[in-house]
Amino acid sequence: MNAIKEITKPAARRRPKEEQRQAILDAAAEAFFKSGFEGTSVDAIIERVGGSKRAVYAHFGSKRDLFVAIVTENVEQALASLESEDLRGHDLRSTLQEFGCRMLELLTSPKSVALFSMIVGEGRRFPKLAKDFFESGPERATGRLTKELQAHQDRGEIALADCRSAAEYFIGMLRGSIQIGVLLGARKAPSRQETEHIVRDVVNIYLDGILHMSKGAAE
Repeated sequence: MNAIKEITKPAARRRPKEEQRQAILDAAAEAFFKSGFEGTSVDAIIERVGGSKRAVYAHFGSKRDLFVAIVTENVEQALASLESEDLRGHDLRSTLQEFGCRMLELLTSPKSVALFSMIVGEGRRFPKLAKDFFESGPERATGRLTKELQAHQDRGEIALADCRSAAEYFIGMLRGSIQIGVLLGARKAPSRQETEHIVRDVVNIYLDGILHMSKGAAE
């Protein structure tokens, strides 16, 4: 009688915990961006990434906590370009031009548009998350530009009564109707060349205003 050999499947490669966590985040972000919080199930996320519900709950505790983690991580990634040290040391016009291009690209990037739309759609369900998103996203961007304007003011290049308000005005000018148009799907995100042109116009108008204010303050 011939011996029967037991055939076994090779054991599936086990991902390191951090790699598994990131894979879950990536799959969940794709699902949430597409279907929203209510329309996404943990099973749907598992279908994308593999593994088990136990792994999802071990890393994040609940679908709600996973949603919060996705928003937090995406905000951090999005703002990384604005936190860069290479914005410093330039003249005011160059600083505003570089910051403006990064900001407009951020506001109209596919991931930012999806994230913003998701927060607007789920804000009532997650009021604290919406507040945290505002504080860790738009507010941080305003704070970053405020620091740059303050640095230029400290060097005597401008004289503003309120650097924070001035930062808010600049970012507001950048948004204009462009961000709304992209969010609504009424227009495409501007190309790099178009972005530079838009920001250049905004910087020119903005500097005309604040330099005029600074001149008045000096007199």
